[in-house]
Amino acid sequence: MDKNTIDLNDTEPKEVCLSFTGGKDSTLTLHLISAQPSKYKVTSLITFTPPATTRPFLAHSQHLISLQAKALSLPHSFLPVTPPYLESYRSLIISRNVPYLATGDILDVCNQFMDRVVENTNVKLLRPLWERDRNELMNIIFLNNFEILITCVNLNKINENVARKMVGSMLTRELYEIIILKQNNVDACGEMGEYHSMVLNAPLFKKKIIIKKGEQKLSDDGNFLYFTIDDCKIIDK
Repeated sequence: MDKNTIDLNDTEPKEVCLSFTGGKDSTLTLHLISAQPSKYKVTSLITFTPPATTRPFLAHSQHLISLQAKALSLPHSFLPVTPPYLESYRSLIISRNVPYLATGDILDVCNQFMDRVVENTNVKLLRPLWERDRNELMNIIFLNNFEILITCVNLNKINENVARKMVGSMLTRELYEIIILKQNNVDACGEMGEYHSMVLNAPLFKKKIIIKKGEQKLSDDGNFLYFTIDDCKIIDK
């Protein structure tokens, strides 16, 4: 473990800012950290976004992320990043003035990008999902009744017929076991970008989100099948 990663056995209480995409991994990260209130306190959520002049992410609706933050009753900010990206991320993280940044990373898929971001700063990384068994993580999700919408599939990694069964569907244990686990060369949690998700309800949600209208669409380059959310709202649980 490097010097910029926090040992989860450390008992000193920590104020934590969570890098939040609204997907299952960042929501599970929040769940696991919040399960140890004597050690950790998530005080805010941040979402790194492309500049306003570029297209938003296909998989993670900013409107839906805002609803999730309201459902969680946590302060939330969108933070646009610009080139040079390493310096932009670093500046934005330092500006939050918090000692710890939590992420939902499971593997190093970006050449230690976040490690390099916090290098030579006073910010430390907290990554409770790091290198954990995928079935173990998914079992925690299913046992705690997370309600998860699959929002995007990479068609270069999963064929379109399978993708059409996934996108716009809820990520249930049945779908996970019958469809996702049967795909060749696919990370079960989608850590290599095979698929993406958004959480509509979880134990920490004070309210839940319902999707009233949406549809599958193909990206302009034909590489992704994604779900556009045309109408959603937050309701009491």
